This record gives sequence, C-alpha cells and structure tokens, in this order.
Amino acid sequence: MGDVLRQRGITEGKYGAGILVLPDKSLVHRGDWEGFHSSFKVSPDRNTAVSVVCNVDAPDHFRAANQLLDIWS
Repeated sequence: MGDVLRQRGITEGKYGAGILVLPDKSLVHRGDWEGFHSSFKVSPDRNTAVSVVCNVDAPDHFRAANQLLDIWS
C-alpha cells in the first residue's frame, strides 16, 4: 500500500481503478476534494453498499461507512 493509503489506516489490500479490495473482500473507495470527504463501501457478499459524504474538515467518514454497513448487512 502507498503512503497515502497508510496514512488513512489502510495497510492491506489490492488497489486498482480507484477501488481498494480489502482482505475481507469488501470494496472501498475514499475521496477528498475541496472540503468534501467521502467513503463508499460494498460488503464482502456484494449485497449491501453504503456511501458517506461530509463537508467538514475532520470527519471520520470511513468509520461511519463501516458502522452503517454493519447495521445493514
């Protein structure tokens, strides 16, 4: 994993075309642009997906996406 992903707490997985495949086989895409922060995550079984978008400086949008996925999957 590159330094950018490591700084965001992602230390394992495969990355390509903007999508990260985590060791549990879930799919993740994260982004930051002009004060907006987002996370998109798909469950390992591919039946559930969540997206979180925030417009504050220090959101924990990745944690929120994980918590929502835990509720709905």
